[in-house]
Amino acid sequence: MITMTQEQALEILKSGKNAFITGPAGCGKTFLLNRYIGWLKENGVDAAITASTGIAATHIDGITIHSWTGMGVRDAFSERDVKELVKRGYLRRRFSRAQVLVVDEISMLAGRQLDLADQLFRAFKQIDAPFGGVQVVLCGDFFQLPPVRRTHSDIRTSLAAGGSPVRRAAQTPAQNISRENLMQKNLGFNDPIARSVAPAAGFCWYSAAWKNLDLKICYLEEQYRQSDRQYLQLLNAIRANAVGPAGRAYLRARVGARVQLRVEPTRLYTHNVDVDVENNLELAKIGGRDFPYKMETAGPVPLVEYLQKGCLAPQVLRLKEGARVMFVKNNFEEGYVNGTLGVVEKLAEERIIVRGAQGQLFDVGPASWHIAEEGKIKAEISQYPLRLAWAITVHKSQGMSLDAATVDLRQSFEPGMGYVALSRVRSSAGLSLAGFNDLALQVDSKVLEFDEKLRRESAVHAGEIAAAPRHFEPAAKKEKIDTVRATRELLQNDLPLGEIARRRGLKVSTILNHCEKIKEKDPAFDLSSLAKNISLDKLGRLMAVLAKCKDVDGRCPLGPAKELVGDGATYEELRLARILMDN
Repeated sequence: MITMTQEQALEILKSGKNAFITGPAGCGKTFLLNRYIGWLKENGVDAAITASTGIAATHIDGITIHSWTGMGVRDAFSERDVKELVKRGYLRRRFSRAQVLVVDEISMLAGRQLDLADQLFRAFKQIDAPFGGVQVVLCGDFFQLPPVRRTHSDIRTSLAAGGSPVRRAAQTPAQNISRENLMQKNLGFNDPIARSVAPAAGFCWYSAAWKNLDLKICYLEEQYRQSDRQYLQLLNAIRANAVGPAGRAYLRARVGARVQLRVEPTRLYTHNVDVDVENNLELAKIGGRDFPYKMETAGPVPLVEYLQKGCLAPQVLRLKEGARVMFVKNNFEEGYVNGTLGVVEKLAEERIIVRGAQGQLFDVGPASWHIAEEGKIKAEISQYPLRLAWAITVHKSQGMSLDAATVDLRQSFEPGMGYVALSRVRSSAGLSLAGFNDLALQVDSKVLEFDEKLRRESAVHAGEIAAAPRHFEPAAKKEKIDTVRATRELLQNDLPLGEIARRRGLKVSTILNHCEKIKEKDPAFDLSSLAKNISLDKLGRLMAVLAKCKDVDGRCPLGPAKELVGDGATYEELRLARILMDN
C-alpha cells in the first residue's frame, strides 16, 4: 500500500482540495498543518484557523471553531437563530473574508457541531455548497479521545432546567406542550436532538457535512516522536486492538520502573481530582518563599475569558524554587516546546530560571496569547508559559510530547485513553506505569474500522497527486502582524504611554514589555520620549536606586529596587526608569 509523505500531503493542501490530515500520534500532523498555514499567510490568503478545543487552538495560534463561527456550545439552530447571527457585523466580515477553514483536533468535535459550522458558512456566504465553497482542511486522529457525548438523560435534565439544544417550547405557549412531550416529540430520526443522542453521533465522520466535503485523505505514518521501535510496535498494537500477552508483559515491566532524568517524570492521571491533590501537596512540601505571578489581561471580558480557558498557564502561577514545571507554549528560538519539563532553579519578581531535563538553563520571560481581527489585537493575556507539572490529566496531555511520564491508567474509563497517555512519551525509557486496566489497552472498534478505510483512501490519493488549479487566487501578500512593531511605530509618533496603550487596547505594563523588547533588539532605538511620562526628579531617583541593585550580570532586578522605594514608586515607574537607563 502506498504511504503518503508530508510533501505529498502539502501539495494536496496547496491544490485547494478539501482534505483530512490524520495518522498516529507523533507523525507530524500539526507540524504539517502549521506549514500550510504559514504558506497561506505568505500568499495573503485569509484563513479561519480553528480547533475543537482551546488547548488545541494554542498549538496553531487559532481559536475554537465554536468561537470563530459564533455557534458557541449550541447543538442546533433555528432559522431565527441564524438570522440573528448574520446581523452581527464582525461575523459577516469574518465569514466574507475567509477562503480556507482549518479545524485541528477534529476527533473532539461532534458531528452535529460540524453540521452547524457548515450551516453557518452557507448562510453567511450565501452559497449552497459545502461550507459556502471555502476550502476545508481537517486534522486529527480518531484514536485520540472523542468528543463529550450527550445522552437522553443529559437532554432531559437540560429541558427540566429550562434549557434546550433547540428553541424552548415556552416560546410558543399557545401549543401548550409540556417539556416531556416536547422531548418525546423531538426524538424523531431527523430531529437535532435525536441526532445528538444517536449511538454514532460522537464521531464527526457520520455527519452530513463530512460526507459532503469529498475529503482527500492524507494519512501520515512516519514517526517523529517515538524513537523506540519496540515501544512503537506496542502503540501500533493498541491502535489495532491487538495487544497480546507479550505486549501486556512489556507494559507490566514498566510498572514502577525508574526513569533516569535530571527531573522527575510528569504524572498522568485519568481524573482531575488526582492531579490537583498531587500538585498542591508537592508544592507544599517545598520550603522557601512562594512567588505568585499574576496573569495580565487586556480587552473585553468575554474575549479575555475565552483566552484564559484555552491557555494551560494558570491565572495565578504560584512557584517556589525547586518546583516541578512544564512549559505550555512553543518557543523554538528559546529552545523549549509545549511539554518541555524542568525544575525552577531561581525566582525573582520578574524573572524565572528553569533547568531543563537535559541540564539546559532557560531564562523564562512572559508569553502572550491574543486574538487579532483585521490586523488589530482585540484581547491579550500575558503570563509566564509554565504550570506545575508533577501531574496533569490524560486529556490535557493530548497533543504534547513529554520527556518522561509516570502514567496511572488503573481508572481508565473510555477506549483510547491508554493510547493517548502512552503515546505522549518518545520511548519506553521515559515511561513508568502505576498500573493499567483492560480498557486502557482498547480502542473503539468503529474507529478501527474507519481507520482502515482512511488508509486505503490515502493510498489512492497519494497516487493521484497532480497539481490542480486552486479554487481561489492568492491575494496580495500581507504583512505578518507584529504586536511589538505596532507599538514601535506609535513610539516614533512621540505619543504618551497611556495613549499608546489606549490605541493598542493593551495595558501600560504590556507596552512597557514591548519597549524592553525593542531596546534589547535595537539598543540604538530612541526611547527618550518616554521620559515625558515621569518627572525628571523622580526619574533620577529611581535610576539611582536601580543602579544600586545591579547584580553580577549587570541586570537591574525590580524586586530589590521596589523594596528600597516602597510606596514611593510603582513597578511600572521602576520599569520605565530601567528602560530609560543608558538610553
